[in-house]
Amino acid sequence: MIRALALLFVALAAAGCASTTGEAVRGQAPTYLADGPTREVPNGAALRHRIWTPALDDGFVPQGLTSAGEVLYVSSYRPTPDLQANTGPCRVFRIDMASGRVIGGFDLPPGACTHSGGLAYVGQDRLLLADTRQLFLIDLPRALASGTSQGAARTLKIAGELRGSYATFDGRDAWIGTWTKDQAKARMFRLDLGLFDTHDGQTIAEDRAQESIPVPLEAQGAAFDRDGTLWVSASNSRWGKLYRLGRRGEVVAEYPMVAGLEDLTVDAQGRLWGLSESGTRKYLHWATRFPHLFRIDTAQLR
Repeated sequence: MIRALALLFVALAAAGCASTTGEAVRGQAPTYLADGPTREVPNGAALRHRIWTPALDDGFVPQGLTSAGEVLYVSSYRPTPDLQANTGPCRVFRIDMASGRVIGGFDLPPGACTHSGGLAYVGQDRLLLADTRQLFLIDLPRALASGTSQGAARTLKIAGELRGSYATFDGRDAWIGTWTKDQAKARMFRLDLGLFDTHDGQTIAEDRAQESIPVPLEAQGAAFDRDGTLWVSASNSRWGKLYRLGRRGEVVAEYPMVAGLEDLTVDAQGRLWGLSESGTRKYLHWATRFPHLFRIDTAQLR
């Protein structure tokens, strides 16, 4: 009887929080995590092919994530003048999906980008980067070749209810969304990419959006999968959540996830990826330290 109760306790514990897989973490490990990352995180068994988020020793905080072919792109900011700041210079890193190695990247012009909350690959070698109050449509080959988006991007300033906390692409249009604790303001907005042609350098507001839908509180990222299902991440310093939404924003399923869960992307094979900002130098005081990109095995989510 005692042994049976013990086994039941273990099973119940595993249902809420599971160890990550035994795979080696790819990429460049930081020098400051002497005890390693947190081993027990919610749905840890579903978080596979882990990669260290880039430039951790340099203090960068990852925010945006997208994929193109066999490459991942991560947008990060470096808190400036110190780790107490929530803004700073922005950089986009290009990462080989298989090895986790950084294989290129570029900076955003100083002062033009301060947080780099979201990324979306929108086809034709173009990358959409969402900053808090500005959007950038970037010519990837030019930016990667020069090491800067200066001269390789068109921009839209955003105002009113529009906010660039994160970004995604549905195969035709761009979407941006708002991180907030106010349910009335928790929305995603669909934008025609043609606005970068007609309004380059100008300011737009929510009246230019083609559609908006509600999203959960404290949303940090979003991605559409192949059948149009919308995945949305939400998090803060204590918890993370992954939602599966219907086309009108209704919650179909909800899963506990690692704290600090940020942006999401779906790769060319239809696999969902995410990343966490926990364990970066800025957030070393959090209970969770898991500064990884990871592929999410949705069939293993509980």
